[in-house]
Amino acid sequence: MKWKKATAALLAVSVAVGMMSGCGSSSQTTGNGTEASQTTQETAAAQETAQTDQAEAATAEEGDGSDAFDPRTITEGVKLTIAVPADAMVEDYNTNEMTLAIEEALGVDLEFSAYAAADYETKLNVMAMSGEKLPDIMFNPGSTAYLGWAKEGAIISLNEFYENRDLSSNFWAASEDFDMDLYSLMKDAEGQVYYLPASQQNYGNMVSNKLWIYEPWLDAIGAEVPETVDEFYEICKQIASTDLNGNGKQDEIPLTGYGFTTKGNDGWFKELMSAYIYAWGLNYLVADDGQLSFAYTSDEWKAGLKSIKRFFDDGLIPIETLTQDNAQYEAVWKSEDEVKLFAFVFYHMGGTNVERQAEYLYVPALTIPGGETNVAFYSPTVPSPGAVISADCENPEAAFLVCDYMLSEEMSITNRFGKRGVDWDYWDEATVDDKSAYEPSFDGYDISFIAYDDVGFFSSQRPQNVAYVQKGPFLISANVSNGSAVRVSTETQEEQWNAEFTKRRNGAIMDCMTRIPEEVVSRLVMTTEENEQAGDIQTSLDTYFYEATCDFLVGEKDIDSEWDTYLSELEKIGYPELLKIYQGAYDRINQ
Repeated sequence: MKWKKATAALLAVSVAVGMMSGCGSSSQTTGNGTEASQTTQETAAAQETAQTDQAEAATAEEGDGSDAFDPRTITEGVKLTIAVPADAMVEDYNTNEMTLAIEEALGVDLEFSAYAAADYETKLNVMAMSGEKLPDIMFNPGSTAYLGWAKEGAIISLNEFYENRDLSSNFWAASEDFDMDLYSLMKDAEGQVYYLPASQQNYGNMVSNKLWIYEPWLDAIGAEVPETVDEFYEICKQIASTDLNGNGKQDEIPLTGYGFTTKGNDGWFKELMSAYIYAWGLNYLVADDGQLSFAYTSDEWKAGLKSIKRFFDDGLIPIETLTQDNAQYEAVWKSEDEVKLFAFVFYHMGGTNVERQAEYLYVPALTIPGGETNVAFYSPTVPSPGAVISADCENPEAAFLVCDYMLSEEMSITNRFGKRGVDWDYWDEATVDDKSAYEPSFDGYDISFIAYDDVGFFSSQRPQNVAYVQKGPFLISANVSNGSAVRVSTETQEEQWNAEFTKRRNGAIMDCMTRIPEEVVSRLVMTTEENEQAGDIQTSLDTYFYEATCDFLVGEKDIDSEWDTYLSELEKIGYPELLKIYQGAYDRINQ
């Protein structure tokens, strides 16, 4: 019961059954070695200003197109109140240069109220449910809370505004560059759309979890990059029995990760398991021609458990991997002195030791002996709620136009990087000494824009007043993101390491994008009632599933003799009922 004592508090896991799921915001290291937010570092391609876009947008469906639409006829002189989660990197939303730009372009008067981020959703929820007057616009309303507000009539449906191409010109212009139907993906179970989106397609995020191994150690034992789980297992055995860091201790760690007993911390486990059955889907759901099942009830999962157990039996995965937090994990993988870690599963290594980062090799998705090439982690970008409009708003059309204005390419980039011409610029207008020192983020794309401070505001840790750091609505497609400028000059040793790391990282991303599954569950469209019902069952399932899996891996339960008991317990908890709910929710997306 060693692992249980360490995880008693961790097994109250949260449910992820909302409208969408994501990887979260992971960090990347840019061409000059500084960390930047992966969700936002790679943005933008050339486009006219949002105001021009709106002036040239399609007319309303009833219109004949003879007159250009002027949004100021609706927005001029209108005062709008906006709620936003406070951000330490934003000095004042009311005097922010982005606010001033919106006000000047549309003639509106914006009044922001910033609430503590930790209490933001709760604050708005109390206001919405109590009937208290709400701000006209609410930025970043959470992935599911707004559904309850809609049910209470606290926010309005936006379908009619989206269907008027004058009011929504920037949304439709931006969405054309996405390889998905954004509008359909934003609909709830009844076909209503209640929010303006916040979305950035980013290959790095979409395939953020990857297996990396330390190349000098691989070379030292004379091994090739593994292709199968068995090959990887044998390499890990050699790593564990050899003093490869030369410190006279047997302290080399073949593989570890950031916990297991809470969702999102199990990348190392899913990487190994996905050689047997795809384990990266939302709540471990697997889709086969539209039909859902839980991966962890399959025979393939049972075989995968036996395979992974070998790593624990031989001490190749430390038992603390099941419970350790991020700080404990990073103490190993970001060690600045002697190397201890051979393999890990994450976006990339991170840390300040750029030489170390450049020495880790990407390993394509592992297979089983004789099996077909398996698929990599893949989480397609789906739109998140960037803003909702309250039923108390007296000028909902004006409020929608403000949000749509923010969806233009230029304003979306400005939201992240700051003022055009100062903090960033389109590549053909960029002022850099040597453009030959830069390349696009990914091969096959043209450079579209450059952020002069390529760290940006998410990671710079300095308050500023020129951007919202991606609060509120924004839309950036992969075509735009992948064309951001990356410095690749290698005049110094550190720059050479950075260039090598960037090459390996981006090469890994592009390889993963060739290995994405044909069908993956990353989003479910459920009613409020279904969310509540599913949440209760999912929480109980999670608690039992994680506990039983840990017991199997460390040998406290025998996989063969207790497998049927495990399945029976899952059924008692209610997984058939839960699967039925999820199937219906999944079908709504694929109608």
